[in-house]
Amino acid sequence: MAIEDFKRIVENLRAAVAIADAKGVVAFANAAFVQLAGDPDQGVAGRPLPSFFHRDDAKRMTQNIARIAEGKTASALLDARMDAGGGWVQVALQPALDAREKPGAVVVVLQDIDGQRDTENALNLTTARLMAMVEASRNPKLIENAAGEVELVNEAFASLLGLESAPQSLLGLPAAEVVGRSKFVDAAALKGIQRKPGNPASIPVRRPEGMEVTLERQPLLVDESPAGALWTSRSVSGDGEAEADPGASEVALIEKIGAELSVALEGISAISIRAQQMEFDPALVEHFQRIRGSTETALAAIGDLVDFSKVEGGIELRRTAFSLRTAVAELVRRITHPAQERGCQLRVKVEQDVPDHLEGDVERLQLLLRNLLESAFAAQQGADDTLAIAPKYTTRSGIQLSFAVSAGPGAAEKPAPRPSAEAGMGVAVARFMVAAMGGKLAIGTRPADSLYAFTIEFPIRPAPPPPPRATYVTLVSMPVLVASEDAEQRHELSTLLRGWRMAPLEADNAAMALALLERLHEEGSPVPLVLVSNRMAGQDGFLLAFRVKNHPELSSTLVMMLATEGRPGDAIACRENGIAAYLRYPLADKQLNDALVAVTGASLDADETPTLVTRHSLREQRKGATILLVDSHRDSHMLAAHILRKRDCSLVVASDLAEAFASLDQDLYDLVFADTGMEWLDRPDAAKLLRARIPRDPQATGIYATSLDHSPAFTKEKLAEGFDGTLAKPFRRDNLFAILAAIGRLPDPQD
Repeated sequence: MAIEDFKRIVENLRAAVAIADAKGVVAFANAAFVQLAGDPDQGVAGRPLPSFFHRDDAKRMTQNIARIAEGKTASALLDARMDAGGGWVQVALQPALDAREKPGAVVVVLQDIDGQRDTENALNLTTARLMAMVEASRNPKLIENAAGEVELVNEAFASLLGLESAPQSLLGLPAAEVVGRSKFVDAAALKGIQRKPGNPASIPVRRPEGMEVTLERQPLLVDESPAGALWTSRSVSGDGEAEADPGASEVALIEKIGAELSVALEGISAISIRAQQMEFDPALVEHFQRIRGSTETALAAIGDLVDFSKVEGGIELRRTAFSLRTAVAELVRRITHPAQERGCQLRVKVEQDVPDHLEGDVERLQLLLRNLLESAFAAQQGADDTLAIAPKYTTRSGIQLSFAVSAGPGAAEKPAPRPSAEAGMGVAVARFMVAAMGGKLAIGTRPADSLYAFTIEFPIRPAPPPPPRATYVTLVSMPVLVASEDAEQRHELSTLLRGWRMAPLEADNAAMALALLERLHEEGSPVPLVLVSNRMAGQDGFLLAFRVKNHPELSSTLVMMLATEGRPGDAIACRENGIAAYLRYPLADKQLNDALVAVTGASLDADETPTLVTRHSLREQRKGATILLVDSHRDSHMLAAHILRKRDCSLVVASDLAEAFASLDQDLYDLVFADTGMEWLDRPDAAKLLRARIPRDPQATGIYATSLDHSPAFTKEKLAEGFDGTLAKPFRRDNLFAILAAIGRLPDPQD
């Protein structure tokens, strides 16, 4: 989009929006941005974007702008303080893409979150204190959130009300409904509370043993607005005196248990790591699983009371050199089965500029990530679960990496607001290990939050030089694996590949594809090329590519993706996962053949092959034009191909309007030659129909009407209808070359 068009769109918006060049210098900002970020008298144009922010945040801003401008990430979202006034804003950065889908500038959107942060901090502090109080006390307690749902409840509360449900099964239910389940509670008094939720209230609880108990609800207010409530009980002894809360002594006891537990926890963690790496006798494995199951049940109960990050002692971290992506690929191998059991779609996103060669305790990093992912699977079955790793901030000693586990809707009906308590043991162990590594585990409380997130700093080791890229002399006899859950797509591609004398294999899921690749490698017949669909259940094509490229024995395998539908950010995801080519499916036979040749280096200098082969890069490599011929006559196809074949042109033919529309949807063309004698193309709006299907910069594509009519009247008529010109049939070399020369696409003849 041109800068003038951008100005017209955003200059009157209330949102604070600006656009900066690839170096972060502001080219334009609307009035809302100037008011929030700069001095209205001085303006903001021409100033570096990081200069508007506090010095502690300016470096992070510079790093994120560079990552977006270099195409390493599709977006960035961070909280930062303004230099003027010190207020907090949320900064959203996105690339402004040019005609070749490459970042040409950076779009910046600011949102004032100063008041929101103050409110959230106050609420988080109150919530943290309440949760600590609930976890450390045997007195009945329930925390109700702003939506009126149960946020936290202990066993004593359920026992007091005579509820048969386990406390964790009550999370997320309306608090009034939970209390109303009790046959000991006065229903009329409960209805009175529901009518006035902002007022303190008491409800008599008539226990069968005759003990006098009162259930009290104390509202929590933030900025004078209801933000939840705390439910407690008050019992009265025989002499009328209130009983003392033994919480203080219980806290001391729990801390003592926690200190002793840390030794056992370290041993359990080590055993878990070794069990994942070694193969045991099946009977021994079953026996270990029973022991671990019993231990997990006990630790889950204690994990609800103990904050492992405060346990005395700790664990001794093992600092070794490791490859981050290889470690993540190995982790994915271990958790694919639990993900499938829960019906979850697993995704991994390791951003391009995350360094791969690090130092740290990789075994414990894998274990804590596994615990968090398995907890996410349990918290929201059928969801799209993503492990995302991104650079947070570079320091003198290394780099801070951000790890986040998030759950999208997927097949689930409703996103879970927070992780389920049934995953308490895994989360507790992960919190303990994150703290030992110098981080802090954050658990999301809102649907928009990541379920789990933490940041850890790692020292960086020098990266070895990349191995030389494999190239091949010919496609003939080359084994190629087609991985797709669509049987029709596999059959069509395999038939086409056999026609080029290649040797195709087929797999209908990621697990089968990896098993085939590993087995053939062990047999001494490695598969050098994989064609993978972007849509597969359990593990999509991006995750399969990530596992192949970071497999110790398969890293040299080339991966090409055929995407049924394109999404923003796919090109970045391809580079993150080591995919060599990305093409939309269905595609023309010649386009696939050109991509295979470019990726494998067959008949092409490998050094000239672009990092990611796309339809755009294939067009840029070709000196001649890319032409779509819409004509139902085979003689016209053959004649055009004969004339154009030595001029390095790519010719795609369509025999009817439906084929023409499909071709325009999946590729860009320099020229379209349309026979106006065909059905639907003989109408006055034929040029408009064709141009409307061109997805990007339609005026740049020349559309010519072809016909046996050579008269000036015909040419005048078609120009008036919107065609760029006419071309007489049968085609003549001079006429075709004149059109190619006019658009600068007439290279020298090829031998």
